[in-house]
Amino acid sequence: MKRSEAARYARWSALTALLLAAVTGGIYLRRQWIAHVEIRKAPPPLAENKERQSIGLTLSKGEGDRTIFTVEASKSTDFKGQDISLLEDVKVTVFGKLGDRHDVIHTHSCNYARTDGSIQCGGDVQIDLQSAADAKRAKTEGDSQANVIHVETSGVTFERTTGQAQTVQPVKFTFANGDGDGVGAVYFSEEGRLRLVKDVRITLRPAETPEKGQKKEAPVTPAKEVVLHGSSLEFGKQSRKVLLYGPATATTSAQVLTAGEMTLFLDAKFQAQTLVATPGTLNETPELVSQGAKGPEKLRADLLRAELATEGWVRTIDAEGNVQGSSDSGELQAESGNMEMWPQVNQAKLVTLRGNVRVNAHDLKTGNARKLTTNVLQLSFAGGRPGEPNPVQHAETLERGTTEWSDTAGAQSKLSADKLVMDFGAKGRAQHLVATGNVETQRELKGKPTQSATSATGDAQLDAAGEWTQMMLHGNVRMKEGERSADAQQAVFVRAAQTAVLTGQAVARDESSETRATKITFHQVTGDIEAEGKVRSTDLGTDKSSIHLSPAPSNISADHMAGNSKTGRALYTGHARLWQGPSVLEANSIELLRDTRVLNAKENVRAVFPKAGADTKKGKEAAIWHISSGTLTYWDAEDRAHLEKNVVVQSTDERMRGPVLDLYFTREGNGKSGNEGPSKISRAVGTGGVEVEQGDRRGTAERGVYTADDDKFVLSGGTPTLYDAEEGTTTGRELTFNNADDTIIVDSGNGTRTLTKHRVQR
Repeated sequence: MKRSEAARYARWSALTALLLAAVTGGIYLRRQWIAHVEIRKAPPPLAENKERQSIGLTLSKGEGDRTIFTVEASKSTDFKGQDISLLEDVKVTVFGKLGDRHDVIHTHSCNYARTDGSIQCGGDVQIDLQSAADAKRAKTEGDSQANVIHVETSGVTFERTTGQAQTVQPVKFTFANGDGDGVGAVYFSEEGRLRLVKDVRITLRPAETPEKGQKKEAPVTPAKEVVLHGSSLEFGKQSRKVLLYGPATATTSAQVLTAGEMTLFLDAKFQAQTLVATPGTLNETPELVSQGAKGPEKLRADLLRAELATEGWVRTIDAEGNVQGSSDSGELQAESGNMEMWPQVNQAKLVTLRGNVRVNAHDLKTGNARKLTTNVLQLSFAGGRPGEPNPVQHAETLERGTTEWSDTAGAQSKLSADKLVMDFGAKGRAQHLVATGNVETQRELKGKPTQSATSATGDAQLDAAGEWTQMMLHGNVRMKEGERSADAQQAVFVRAAQTAVLTGQAVARDESSETRATKITFHQVTGDIEAEGKVRSTDLGTDKSSIHLSPAPSNISADHMAGNSKTGRALYTGHARLWQGPSVLEANSIELLRDTRVLNAKENVRAVFPKAGADTKKGKEAAIWHISSGTLTYWDAEDRAHLEKNVVVQSTDERMRGPVLDLYFTREGNGKSGNEGPSKISRAVGTGGVEVEQGDRRGTAERGVYTADDDKFVLSGGTPTLYDAEEGTTTGRELTFNNADDTIIVDSGNGTRTLTKHRVQR
């Protein structure tokens, strides 16, 4: 490089350096001037123990591009030498992790700790909980449309790091149609959840605005309020769920609900919608106590759920698990239950119980009890009018059910069917019970055989106390009582008389007999049985105590029969007729005494009995004797019949008359035990003035005896006399008619001689 060029380059470098130094100095001098001006305009410097003030403060916490909450203060004052700032007119706005909330915490002043970010507010604090949508709507439509839960307390600490606000001071809060209070609170801003620590109370009030289509109600009265108490509470703004920890209670003017835990669900407008009571961690079974007209009524279950209307009445109540109810008139239990309420009046409209339903009722005056068992029971009520009783109107089992009655005397009755339907009167008193499908009844009296019956359908009339007075069974009735059974198309049981009346092809049976009639009546207490209309009884002869006139079954017909199972007595009246094998007996009444094996026939007695004799021994058909008398008594054990009052016995060959006659029977074959042949007359003894006729002969005496084996009459006593159209009159001490050889033997007392021999025309 030339010397001249080097000098020129040095000059340019020095000039550039000088220029840069001048610019730098100018900038510095300008800054110094500005600082000097600011210092002149600034307030005087503070002493060491004074504060430094600033205007406005904003703090935020966010995740990604979303702000969870912001803290704003209109004025902030920093204390010199301390890490604490005084914030005034503080507002904390919580947006939540999803940005769906707009909760606001507001107070007049707080201390802000810069080291940990906590904010301590010693004065009054207001917290407004609402959703972002509600906040936007309130801003555009006005405060009247706001849906806010407003909380008032004091001494709140807000932790910036966790987003929690808490206090130990009393807390009050209000929401749509309700308010409450407690002691101590924790607000979890990130979750939108509020917890009250202890001594919680909530009051629910009906909505002032009626639902669509409903008239506006009168102003709210305390009677419609529901007051809840609990040990602590948790509320989720987004879930609209209030969890009340127990022991918890919900109280109205007429009801008290207690439980280990209660959960209140709110609707979109934060009005009470559903209340659920559970045992909770305290394991305290929910119990609802209502004050009824006759005393407290209690309902217990593992879970109780009430659906609430905004107007302050209960829509439905659900009970689940070990449902139990009680009142002064009885108890009930089931696995679950549902109660639908009448609108506006908090009265039951329809109750449905399911699963092993048991209802026990008792009458305090009489001590009588009633029970109902089924798997599904439904009750409907006649209420729906404010201030008026709400009696049950209708009850029915939706599956097979059994109802039972018992009284203090030990009597018990049961009625079972596929379906039971009970109707009640205006005052809620049971009146009529209808049973449908596979009906079964059972009646037990102390010391008496159990009486049971089945049919297709049935019904029962009930008295004011719910006791059945009359029970009717219809269609294919089958009844059993001890050793007796019966069939009919209809049966009527009368409780007061303890009777069962069977009609329509009625048939009654025991081990050895059967009776058919138009109507058969059983008396359970006395054991009596009555049959009326076309009565016909058949004795099968299987019982040793039966009458055995023949090995064939014995049949009796009459207009009416009255018997007794204890005494074994049966009395047939009105055209009574008995027939057994060749023996026939008719009378106005025939009485059978089974235990003593005695038969009594009275009035207009007519009988036909076979006669023993030589013809029978030769294999010929036995001769028949026709008998008439006023009375007849037959002793089966003695094979003897005693007849009185105008007794007449006759066959085609002979006739015997007298006031009193005894007939003696013999049984052919192997004897009575063998029972191989019918009973036949072997001897007849008449006393008290006997008249005997044989062909054209007629004999009279005080006593007459007929023997079938030798076919002869013996007249004795008094003055035996024989009248014969051809031979004239003959008397003697004893006269014997031999029908077999047509001879008459006269015993005059001095010896025996044959008076005459005369063939009787046959």
